[in-house]
Parts: sequence; structure tokens; C-alpha cells
Amino acid sequence: MDRGVPTEEILAEMRGAANPIYYLVGTPKGRLTRLEKKFSELTWKKARESVQVKLLQEDEELYVLVESEDRIEKERAMRERRVKKLVERLDELQKQNLTRDGLLMKVGAAKKEAGRAFSLVTIKLPEKDEAVNAETFSYVINKEKLDVVEKREGR
Repeated sequence: MDRGVPTEEILAEMRGAANPIYYLVGTPKGRLTRLEKKFSELTWKKARESVQVKLLQEDEELYVLVESEDRIEKERAMRERRVKKLVERLDELQKQNLTRDGLLMKVGAAKKEAGRAFSLVTIKLPEKDEAVNAETFSYVINKEKLDVVEKREGR
């Protein structure tokens, strides 16, 4: 069984870099967007059974992109559960006889409950003094955002 590059070799490579690395600091996923193209050109190194890494030296920093199969599964399940619950709630709201203000309050509560998953849904809300109905209140899952989120899960 090929276990890939042992973790010790990766650590030795990090410590042997132009600026030796002795500790790691997490970087927000959003900040890594500008490095995405450069990371895509690199090959994965297997750190252990279900974990791969890519190392990128950039601007006197060594960036480590880690991909974990277990983390991909966990994050995907969490996102799917939240999106499903949000869609179910929006379906319920479409069937209720609500005022615009009442709808906005309930959508706000659904937003809080959904967390980041809320950004994956584009919602059309009624204008002020407009009745709440199927034409004025609808939603659609944003496939482009969903693709980006799926691509980054577990990394």
C-alpha cells in the first residue's frame, strides 16, 4: 500500500524552505482565492491515508493546502443538511398567508438558522406594499456558488 510522502518529509521540506517553517497559522478560505490558480498547477502529495497536501512558496510565505477525504464528507453533509432545511422552510413560507413584514421576519430567522448555506440560495422578495404570492416571493439555488463551495469542501 502506497502511503505517499511521509509527514516527516513534508515537515523537513517546510523547515528547509528559504524561510524555515516551525509552525502553521490557518488562513481564511477567502484569502486563498487569489492563490487558487497557482495551487491548481501543483500536484498533491499524500501526507497520510486520506490526507493530501500542496505546498506553495509565495510572498515570503509557505502556503499549505490540505485536503482530507473525511473532512470533505463531513462538510458536504453539514452543507446539504442546512440547505435542505432552508429549502423546506422556504417552501413552507410560500404556502403561508403572510404579510411582507411577517415574511421578512421569517426569512431572517431562516437565514440565521441556515448560516453560510443561506448564501447559496437567491431569494426574490416582494417590494414594499406588494402582496406576498408566488410571483413576488420565490427562490432558486445558485448553482455557480454551490459549485465553488463544493470545490473547496474539505480543503
